[in-house]
Amino acid sequence: MTKYDDLMRGLRQGKILPVYLFFGDEEFLIQEAVSLILAKTVDPASQDFNFNTVYCKGTSGSEIVNLAQTLPFMSERRTVIAKEVEALKAADLEELVAYLKDPSPSTCLILLVNQPRFEKKSVINAVESQGAVTRFFALLDREIIPWISGWAKAKGLTIQNDAAQYVWQTLGNDLQAINNELEKTAVSLKDRKSITLDDVKSVVGDFRDFTSFDLAEAVGRKNRERAFLVLGRLIQEGEQPVGLLGSIAWNYRRIMRAKSLEAAGVGYDEIKRKLNIIFHQSAAFQDQMRRNDLQELQGAFGALLDADRALKSGSLNGRLVLERLVLRLCGI
Repeated sequence: MTKYDDLMRGLRQGKILPVYLFFGDEEFLIQEAVSLILAKTVDPASQDFNFNTVYCKGTSGSEIVNLAQTLPFMSERRTVIAKEVEALKAADLEELVAYLKDPSPSTCLILLVNQPRFEKKSVINAVESQGAVTRFFALLDREIIPWISGWAKAKGLTIQNDAAQYVWQTLGNDLQAINNELEKTAVSLKDRKSITLDDVKSVVGDFRDFTSFDLAEAVGRKNRERAFLVLGRLIQEGEQPVGLLGSIAWNYRRIMRAKSLEAAGVGYDEIKRKLNIIFHQSAAFQDQMRRNDLQELQGAFGALLDADRALKSGSLNGRLVLERLVLRLCGI
């Protein structure tokens, strides 16, 4: 399997392969790779003749193969994107695999799977023999700031570390939101090439509307700085501490159940189904599972109970109670 960094390096160097298979948790990174391929392969002047996008749910394997085998018109290459490959039936996959073993050198076929995992070995092996298979994992917290720096470098810019930190703390791990705000920041620079903290503050500002789920997720991932940021914003917006505590407790119950299922040998895909974890939350929830073991979770419920008692007694300010809770759950 081709690693993300190796894939992007090759694409930026203009090394285009006849077939790609992409799947994983991070949809933005997948789209980033697809956009780079299209920039290298599709001529806007002949796009209508040499570029096709199809959805496999309503397309047969033979139709996809026919598109891929069609010669380009007044161009060196044609490009075909086939989405939702997981929807293809067995007979259609057989036709596709036969093509993948000997793909047209004048076509770039991009196969996209709308799932975090894809285990059709026949397809994976065929693509790997002629092209690249990449699974796109959601970035870990420690990878976000380097990604932001890499984004700036790819644009011919630099970004100061405190500016990158501010973007991450404000926007979290949402790469689409980070990209959008950095694009606006880059436009505001005019002739300058370095992004400062003041630059991102003037553009990113405090525009994001946080929810109690954002707070629960930040605490579950033990991201103390982000938890304090979100907590402060929610309190300023009038959210009640009791309700916020309820969201944190609800999330910890989910993590506890997930860890219990995991300990019983249940796979993550089944855990997601049982807990109704939707696709775009999958990577973040899996990260919370990694960061909390069963012993820690048991201690967390004691901290949650203490916070509940303190809020109901009214002996302490509600924000202070939650700040102390964040310290206990995230680690001082």
